[in-house]
Amino acid sequence: MFFNSMERKGVLILLFLITGILVIPRQLRPKEHPFFLLQEMVEVEGDSLWHIDTTHTRIAPIGLSQKKRTNMSPVDLNTADSSTLVRIKGIGPYYATKILRYRERLGGYYAIEQLQELNMTYFNVDSNTHLFTVELEYIVKRDLDSMDFKAILKHPYLEYEDVELIFDAKRRYGHVSYTLLEEKKVLPIRKLKKIKPYFR
Repeated sequence: MFFNSMERKGVLILLFLITGILVIPRQLRPKEHPFFLLQEMVEVEGDSLWHIDTTHTRIAPIGLSQKKRTNMSPVDLNTADSSTLVRIKGIGPYYATKILRYRERLGGYYAIEQLQELNMTYFNVDSNTHLFTVELEYIVKRDLDSMDFKAILKHPYLEYEDVELIFDAKRRYGHVSYTLLEEKKVLPIRKLKKIKPYFR
């Protein structure tokens, strides 16, 4: 035989312990309670949602505020405030602040996809575009000719070298505008496309 008498007793005790820990509680759990491990679960019964609280083994309706989170109408990125943004699942106060600060730096959003530029690790923009809209009339168009170097440099789509090229063009032509930048090809085309909604 492989085991001596002491080892056989040890194996038998181990089997009893495993049976006692794993099998018996499953057999003794109440039939009306469908959960073995502690977990939260939402069931749909008719038109109402129910939250099953397994820590107190009671069932309670979900509050209206939680229902509204899933049935919200799309949020306009150019007019929404922080309290509106945090109602969207996956956006907390930190992400809401990031979205609003970036909107201010840009001058407004012209596409929902611009949210991807914020690198929000825990919020997938691609799968949540249906939650947002963009009203273009709220975009702030700035006059390049009247802005100083630092003001233009604050725009997230422009780097130091870009602003130097803009001011070189201003010195050469006596004034500067988006149209002039486009006509004279002062900046690369991809850069011009990005800044077009923001400058006159």
